[in-house]
Amino acid sequence: MKKTSINLPISWELIESLSLTAGSSCNVAVGKRIVRVHIAAAEDSHDADSKGVYITDDLAAILGVQAGISLNITRADKMLRLGPLVGVLAARYSKERSSFGAQNTFFRSLMSSIRNLNGSGFVFCPQDIDRERKCINGYYLSGKTDERWKRMYFPLPDVCYNRYFTDAAAVGSYHTVALLARYGVRTFNNSIGSKWAVHRLLEQHSKVASHLPETRLLESSQSLISMLKRHKEVYLKPPGGCKGRGIVRVSRRKGTYLVKTAGGDNSFVYRRPQEILARIRISMDCSMPIIQQSIRFKENDRHIDFRVLVQKNRSNEWKVTGTAARVGASGKITTNLHTGGKAEEPETILQDRGFESLQISAISKELEELALRIAAIIDSKARSLGELGLDFLVDTDGKVWFLEANPKPGRRSFSEISPDMRKVAVSRPMEYACYLAGF
Repeated sequence: MKKTSINLPISWELIESLSLTAGSSCNVAVGKRIVRVHIAAAEDSHDADSKGVYITDDLAAILGVQAGISLNITRADKMLRLGPLVGVLAARYSKERSSFGAQNTFFRSLMSSIRNLNGSGFVFCPQDIDRERKCINGYYLSGKTDERWKRMYFPLPDVCYNRYFTDAAAVGSYHTVALLARYGVRTFNNSIGSKWAVHRLLEQHSKVASHLPETRLLESSQSLISMLKRHKEVYLKPPGGCKGRGIVRVSRRKGTYLVKTAGGDNSFVYRRPQEILARIRISMDCSMPIIQQSIRFKENDRHIDFRVLVQKNRSNEWKVTGTAARVGASGKITTNLHTGGKAEEPETILQDRGFESLQISAISKELEELALRIAAIIDSKARSLGELGLDFLVDTDGKVWFLEANPKPGRRSFSEISPDMRKVAVSRPMEYACYLAGF
């Protein structure tokens, strides 16, 4: 603990509501840093924030946060807490581009969102943690829209929002999360397990199980043969993949098997399922993919699914932020936007596919109800889960099917159909961070 005689200017309103005494000394925590301050009545209107504390240059220097912001204040026993201080865990930062890559715009929006909630935020990579000094050399924005990321040493945060994933894998944050936990930092949106683990969890619940496509582990070529006899067409997926990578569609065609990959435009014909299995295991780099029943509107139609974003708010309640229909590019077997897919209003897509208004309303309601039910089930087994991107299909009869859950969902689909929806989608993770931090 660092001792200092710095003043903490607080409005008279807050001094009274927090049962403080002007001129007295107390400990103040920002993140995991604790300092000693004197309580001072804020006389300057600029410093007298009725809801929190304005961070002056002097305060910023001792607390380890940027100056010129306001932080919420709360009392915990004999100590005051300012915050929340939220760290966003990223996989990498490019010094040459001054960018966090594909997530850069999202991270900038997060920083703006936490400021609007009277909090402070920064982005960091695993190597930015200084274990000896118990601080993080993170990246922050001072609020100007046209500036580059700046760097400074922050205290260990109250909460960490896990947005670590790479093109290759989404498990590289494990050791970082474990390290932060040892210092009392709560991290949310970590792994929820493999697609197979999630499927096994959900099939135990009758109200969800009837909406699950038949799914099996691809243990042998016989598994593939058996599924193709029942469904004619199936999807093979890596158990831990994301963004559609590694997905393969296999169709049965008069004694042969037509194989099409997610990233390619060409189809390949095989005569023996053993050949397919050998190729799949190499391309997916896993010994046990999953095999799933294919569900489409009609055989020659573009692939369509529905992404429902569910998020927790500041009261720790699951809410549906929005739903976007995703239409795959012509000839593609997935709907991912980075492979040419596009986002559309769900109602428009359903209407174009021949559904009437009453059917569309019923489908939309069922999508939201299922999404909230599935989120609650997964949340019961996960640790500090704040959001999920849930993917659904709708067949020609209007039945809703659940495909998979993504604990690190993107926002691009919602940006394309509704800027207001995206604004909420960015704000809610920071609202949930406030809840976890106790603000």
